[in-house]
Amino acid sequence: MLTSRTLAILAISITALSGFITIQYFHLPSPAFNVSFAQSCERPPGYVLVILDDNGFNDSIHRGQPTIEFQRGDTVNILVCNLDSVQSHGFAIDHYFPAGVTSRPGEAYKVSFVAKDLGSFTIYCNVFCTVHTFMKGRLIVN
Repeated sequence: MLTSRTLAILAISITALSGFITIQYFHLPSPAFNVSFAQSCERPPGYVLVILDDNGFNDSIHRGQPTIEFQRGDTVNILVCNLDSVQSHGFAIDHYFPAGVTSRPGEAYKVSFVAKDLGSFTIYCNVFCTVHTFMKGRLIVN
């Protein structure tokens, strides 16, 4: 039975020569998510804009971790925009979007999902970069 939770595959392989067992965990896209390429960084109505650049998420280096809040059952629409001209950054959300998306310089993505579960969830960069430790935020679902 399929649910709206993220599906995963656990792959186990045995290396013939060394006898080591390798376990790999793969996330499959959840049907509850919609991720699409955006043509620009202009925020559409109903979207939260998250800027990725050498100042973190929405200038998190100087302003602290950004927080976005939604009510349970709301559709969360986020425009993720990489304004860094040099490096790629990532955008992921614990529990809701752990596989995340990688955004190369100048790229933008629209991420949409329904906030079904209550709680406070970490937003983070899932791509190692020079400002990686500052690229954190919070999604709060009340």
